[in-house]
Amino acid sequence: MVEFGSIVLTHFPFTDLTGTKLRPALVISRGNERRHDIVLAFITSNLNTQNADSLRLEPSRSNGLKAPSLVRFDKIVTLEKRVIVGELGRVDAEFLNQAAPVFFGVFGFYDYSGPTPVPTR
Repeated sequence: MVEFGSIVLTHFPFTDLTGTKLRPALVISRGNERRHDIVLAFITSNLNTQNADSLRLEPSRSNGLKAPSLVRFDKIVTLEKRVIVGELGRVDAEFLNQAAPVFFGVFGFYDYSGPTPVPTR
């Protein structure tokens, strides 16, 4: 069962909707019986795309990645659960804690102007 914090393999759409590419993605939504969709964040092994909206993730047995990667919280998509090809693994709680301010910062819920991200009001 695909849950929050899982790394899955899916057909992730290009931002211009011209096609898709099979790639890993991080599940960033919590499931429930009302929803048939999940929200995913793009994962890339192209480390040159790192920015304030991404977080590096090293490969491990538990997450199933094969190369150092970036979770791009500025590239998210909502897809039906049935289009998930498979589950590669899971990220640990420490990564999810580090990811929260990065994720919320994409949507303006955190202020990155200082040395430490803080919630905005």
